Amino acid sequence: MSKILLIDDDEDMLAMTGRWLEKAGYEVMRAASGKDALSLLETSVPDLILLDYAMPEMDGPAVLSAIREREALASVPVLYRTGMDEMQEAGAPAPDGIVPKSEGKPGLLKAVSSFLLGHGTVKK
Repeated sequence: MSKILLIDDDEDMLAMTGRWLEKAGYEVMRAASGKDALSLLETSVPDLILLDYAMPEMDGPAVLSAIREREALASVPVLYRTGMDEMQEAGAPAPDGIVPKSEGKPGLLKAVSSFLLGHGTVKK
């Protein structure tokens, strides 16, 4: 069973997306902030990370930068999960893909499956 770390400051989105993934057969770890996620990543390495782009205190690009600095996480794909149309990432590492929240459950599950099978095709 593939393990996914879901990072989102919106409690409803975190719960709903987590349920979708669990019903699809994935093991889901949840973090409501970037700091919580980095703490979880000290003890567990997921197969995929779904990262909210816009969060208070530590936004998606800051979390992604911290993830990319860790050797143990270098090969873990990170997808931004966002409701934003435009993102500014000057100087930040690029995610492996972007899954708009507007694509809902079908788009999310398709992207997750694609990346876990090794053919990541989500737009950047």
